[in-house]
Parts: sequence; structure tokens; C-alpha cells
Amino acid sequence: MLMATVAITCIEAQQLTYGKYMEKVFANNTALTAKQLDTDIAQAKIEHSKVYNDPEFGIEYGNNEDWELDLGQSISAELSRTFTFGVRKAGIAVAKREKDETAAMLNEYIRILHAEATIAYLEHLKAKALLQYTIGNEKFMQQLATGDSLRFIRGDIAKSVWTETRMAANLAHNERLSAETASRCTAITLGYYMGNMQNAHLIETGEKLDGTFTGKAKPLDTCIEEAIVHRADLKAALMRVDVAEAIKRFNSAQRRTNMRITVGAEYNDATPSFTKVKAGVAMPIKFSNLNKGARAMDRIMVEQAEKEAIDARLQIECEVMQAYDNYRTAEQQAATYTNELLAEADELIDGKRKAYKTGDISFVEFIEAERSRNIMQVAYIEALFNKAVQWVELQKSIGCRIAFE
Repeated sequence: MLMATVAITCIEAQQLTYGKYMEKVFANNTALTAKQLDTDIAQAKIEHSKVYNDPEFGIEYGNNEDWELDLGQSISAELSRTFTFGVRKAGIAVAKREKDETAAMLNEYIRILHAEATIAYLEHLKAKALLQYTIGNEKFMQQLATGDSLRFIRGDIAKSVWTETRMAANLAHNERLSAETASRCTAITLGYYMGNMQNAHLIETGEKLDGTFTGKAKPLDTCIEEAIVHRADLKAALMRVDVAEAIKRFNSAQRRTNMRITVGAEYNDATPSFTKVKAGVAMPIKFSNLNKGARAMDRIMVEQAEKEAIDARLQIECEVMQAYDNYRTAEQQAATYTNELLAEADELIDGKRKAYKTGDISFVEFIEAERSRNIMQVAYIEALFNKAVQWVELQKSIGCRIAFE
């Protein structure tokens, strides 16, 4: 009794609505948590880019054959540092542009995660709906097999008919077992997205797959315009152009002449002893700048990023148009399963069941009607699921928050 109470408590504790489910996904999803650290890494790169060149310190000892010629010994110390002009500033600019791109890519990851997690939730609702249907179908077929066993004992039906009924009941039982497995597996997937696998197979949703998991699509042109504004991957593509231009400026700054300033002192204890102070400036002669390959590479890199941004926009338009068409088709398919049609199908199969029990129709005719009704019911559930999924895909292609009306 205690174990049963604990099991029931675990199930009730994990009952979910879509809103609560998504809250847990955004709060606890481990992959998202890891991805969010990219922004911290990008910020750390900005801080790292602010460092200045380190100075160099050197010390040297010399012996001018002092042990033989008495020319003395010497010790010298030197401090030097290389100064670059504009490199540090350009490096900081690159790091800041890369952080902006990282933020956009994080939003893109969230967009995809939101859609994938939502579809996983819908898949669980579909699996649960199929399970409920197979449970009802198995219950009826078991009752039918029990009734036919009595009819066979009374001699009302042949043994072959009774055998066919038991076979149909066994098939219904196996379908129910498969549906239970599918329901548990989809529940486990929800646990993964929520970042908690403890008792994930016991997760229960408090909602059903019905017409509420959909929305009203705006005109196609409006959807495309909103996608251009909201899609994070397009923003990231445009930011990659900024990154490429910042890298170009950084490389240009590195090609500038830098300056190395050195100061030092040397003490020699020869006779007479003396101290030498020295200072110097060194500047490289940039013959390497005569090679135009680096400049060409920077220019091409910027051009490539610009073309990729254009392609990203075209790809977004393509995705929105395809998702819009798929949703319209799914909407039309789901509309064919009207309440009147489903009610008529239920009345028809009820009539066939009664007719079979009274012996007015054969088992073959009855089972064909039952099979047609099963196909239609499964197709209805699949149509509702597909409509909901295509709505999610449309919202995903637009890049706005996924919501159901």
C-alpha cells in the first residue's frame, strides 16, 4: 500500500502543462546551460583583449678574461617594451563584435531548442492519445473474444470464428503494449529536455492533443517580414560581416610599424671602472607589407561574409514559404475529420458490432469495418499532431515565440 502511494505521488508530481514544461526546459536544460556559457567566454575574451604588451627584462654577466688579463668583469641590465599602434584597440573591437555574434547564436539556439522541445511535447500527447485508443480497442476485443468463447461453447459459432476472434484480441493486446512503450519513451524524452531523468517514464501531461494546439497564420508576406526582423540566425550572419570587418581592421593595425624602446645600464669593474647607460629605439622595416596576399584575404573574407548574409536571408524566406505551405496543407487535412464524420464512423462501427453479435454479419465483414475505423482514428490523431507540428515549424521559421491560441 505504501509503495502504491509513493508511485501515485511521483506520477502526480510530474504532471505537466505545456507552460510549466517550457519553464523547466529553459531553466534546467543542460545543453542550454552549457550554451549560455558561450556569452561568459566571449566576455572573458573582451577582458583578455585589453591587456598591454608585457615589458621584457634581461640581465647579462660578462668576464673580459679578468682572471688572466685583468680586464675586469661586467654586469648589465636591460628593460624593453614593444609598442604597437592601434592593435589593442582593434583587438578589443573584434572581441566585442564576436560577443554580439555569440549572443545572436545563443538566441538562435534557443529558437531551435524551443521548437524541438515543443515537438517532443506534442509527440508525447500523440503517443498518449494513441495509447488511450488502443486501450479501449483492446478492452473491446477482449470482451468480444470472451463472448465468442461462450458462443462457441453453445455451438452458435464455428471454432474457426472463435480462433479469429482470439487472434484479433491478441493483436489488439500487442498494439496496446507498443503504444505503452511509445508513451513511456516520449515521456523520457521530456525528462531529458527538462534536465531531469528521475522517474521520467512516469511523466504525465495534463493536456490532450486536440485543436487547441494550433494558431491563426498571418498572411505570407507578413510572416516573411517578421522573420527578417526576428530571426536570430540572420542577425548572426549580419554580425559576422561586422566581425570580418573588425578582423580586417585588426590585421591592418598589425601591419603598421611598431616600435621597440630599450633602456639599460652596464657596470664594468675594469681599471678604471665605469658605468655605461644606454637607450635605444628599434623599428622593423616592413618589407612583408609588399605582399598583398593578406590584404586580399581580408577583403575576400568580408565579401564572403556579406554573401553569406544575403544567402541567410534567402534561406529564411525559403523556410517561411515552405513552412507556411505545409501548415496550410496540414490545416486542410485536419479539417476533413469533422465531428460529424467521426460521430458517424462511431455509429457505423457500433452497428457493425451489434450486427456481428447477433450473427447478422460475418466476422470478416466486422473485422474489416473495425480495421477501417482504426485506420481513420489513427489518421485523425496523426492529422491533429501534424497540424500542431507544422504550426510550430511555421513559428520557428518566423523566429517569434511559439504560442498556441
